[in-house]
Amino acid sequence: MIPLELAACPTAQALRAKDALGVPVVAIDTLRAATTSAAALENGAGEIWPVRSVEAAFARRERLQGALLGGERQMLPVAGFDAGNSPFDYPPGRVAGRSVVLTTTNGTLALTRAHKASGAAFAALRTAHLAANWLEACGAPRAVIALAGTGGGFSYEDALAAGAIAARLPGARLDDLMRTCLSAFRAALRNLPRELAETPHGQRLIARGFADDVAYAAQVFAGTVLPVRDEQKKGRLVAWRGA
Repeated sequence: MIPLELAACPTAQALRAKDALGVPVVAIDTLRAATTSAAALENGAGEIWPVRSVEAAFARRERLQGALLGGERQMLPVAGFDAGNSPFDYPPGRVAGRSVVLTTTNGTLALTRAHKASGAAFAALRTAHLAANWLEACGAPRAVIALAGTGGGFSYEDALAAGAIAARLPGARLDDLMRTCLSAFRAALRNLPRELAETPHGQRLIARGFADDVAYAAQVFAGTVLPVRDEQKKGRLVAWRGA
């Protein structure tokens, strides 16, 4: 059997349509959109609709009865939204059985730029093991790991999540960036909460009062569901628990 080839893309903005064409793509946004999306689905949300703009989020909510509108700009909830981009904003009593429309600065952009992929998943440190399992289940010879980044730049926390995926796929062939991510993950594994808290974006979140979000996002392999694109309704993410 030919081993899976994993190629990394350093930011959402760097992901080109031709990079994603016909291959599975795992978009990563550890702080915080992928972590939050998984939390909402774990807590019973029926679906996540990631959109790129605030205007698109309001428009999507109008078409989904009873939908919850969530997301952030500059890390904070948007005026008129029901929730922000914290995983703690989506408890079972609030989201069970509901649709969630989500827009964030970086993570939802990575997903929308992967629209020509054969399949798409939204992963973070908490769900890296499930992302590895999903890639194996896809059965494709090649896949792209798209790091969302922050503000158009590279993010260390997303590299750690990419490395965590690679760690669960020991036979995979890795490009240079994926090899770097794997090395970083192995080095950081002894104290991931500290590593995330010391990243520039982690520091910004902590300064805004989101220290608990950063600690939650550092819980590697703790998630129980992976948000994946519904190939029948490609605009939405649904829970994947394994093949």
